Amino acid sequence: MATIVLHKPSNKKYILLGTGFGAYKSSRSSFLGGDLFPSEEEGEYPVASVSDEFGQVKWVYTEDLQVLKIDGKSLDDYKDELI
Repeated sequence: MATIVLHKPSNKKYILLGTGFGAYKSSRSSFLGGDLFPSEEEGEYPVASVSDEFGQVKWVYTEDLQVLKIDGKSLDDYKDELI
């Protein structure tokens, strides 16, 4: 079965395929220290891969998703187990 999620900004439903992190890191020479004291910037983006009705895979931020159904059941069916 599948997990159905809602992409809140577009109000479109997707099948959740998996989650992960997009990461980046950049480094450049500083104005005063040159290569001895480089300016560095790094970060992570929590993302999820989803599929639309045509099988197109897309990456979206996890904070923009809301779970609607798991294995064909609504979240109300799981509330007793989560409390």
